[in-house]
Amino acid sequence: MIRTIAYIILIAFYTSTLLGQNIARIENIKITSKVLEQEREILVYTPIDYDWRVNEYFNVIYVFDCQNREFFDYTSSMISFLTNNTKFFIIVGITSPYNEKLDYARNNDLLPILKTEKSIDRYGKYSGNAKNFFKYVSTEVIPYIDSHYRTLNNRIAIGHSLSASFILYSFIKDPTLFNNYIAISPNMAYDNNKLANQLVRFDYSKITRSTYLYLSNANEGINYWQEWKPAREKVYSFFNKSLKNRNLKVHVNEFTDNNHWNTFPPSFNRAFNLYFKEISELHEKKLSEKEYDVTIKVKVPNKDETIYITGNQGSLGSWNPNKIKMDKISDLEREIKIKLKSPAQFKFTRGDWNTEAEVIGTYGNITIKPEKKSDFEFEIENYLDN
Repeated sequence: MIRTIAYIILIAFYTSTLLGQNIARIENIKITSKVLEQEREILVYTPIDYDWRVNEYFNVIYVFDCQNREFFDYTSSMISFLTNNTKFFIIVGITSPYNEKLDYARNNDLLPILKTEKSIDRYGKYSGNAKNFFKYVSTEVIPYIDSHYRTLNNRIAIGHSLSASFILYSFIKDPTLFNNYIAISPNMAYDNNKLANQLVRFDYSKITRSTYLYLSNANEGINYWQEWKPAREKVYSFFNKSLKNRNLKVHVNEFTDNNHWNTFPPSFNRAFNLYFKEISELHEKKLSEKEYDVTIKVKVPNKDETIYITGNQGSLGSWNPNKIKMDKISDLEREIKIKLKSPAQFKFTRGDWNTEAEVIGTYGNITIKPEKKSDFEFEIENYLDN
């Protein structure tokens, strides 16, 4: 085990020395939103050596309220530690800043149209645009990310306080927009418990795929915001006693020693520890129903090599390293024509895991989305036993 870890570190160092170290990058991107009729800024984090890792695709975490940069920075920093640096994500920070010219604030994005006099008095003109903000996220931000970055289909949404309320609103509006919802200290009491009532009355038969919902609270409702506690307890009780849907995995944690602001780190850590322990593997195994015709070619270092391909589905040998042999089409090229579901993940070997190939442009598994194109070419640089 120690030898393996040392080898991985050595290879990473050697590769970085040869190719130049691309540090994890954060881009500030401006989107002219037709839906919101505003210019908005998003933050996009891409993992280390993203530009070089051209044969890899990544799941995406969408973090709301990132005008407070702390949420975005904590997320992009902690994922590595929670996974022992074994999983990599694209992270998108969605901002809701105050626009002085338009007198438009965060709460306009995150709250729907309010009906009760008490809520209208409290939030005033800073509410009521959640429907359009949802449309902005679903029809402008997510399509932009999917068209400009190498993304997989597994999306995680994270929100805190009213942005946690918004992702629960999104869950009710369309539970398929994200696969995973992490709502940290949401306000479910506004507008006479409107959100709490919607969660209890929601038709959960609409959840037809594996979905993860995490809820947490701090000490809200104990010494302040008294109405929050009965609202959340109504929801917690429903999930504990009445919910019947095997596709939906719900976890609830209470951090009553924390206040509303500083509950984000422990809630985040707990939510992702549970996710990686119980949920992520199920999502990673989810493949498309449709199969696609694909041609895969690989250049090899030596003409006499017999090359096998192995991967995450039956047509790829289900990770058996010597089951699916590739055809020799020239001295230094091997090829296979195959039907694959998406996303397909695979490796090349010479017949066993000790001879696993190191492929240019990949740290771990090669990942392809065969619905996007049908011909793929790779090049083996070396093997583990060399």
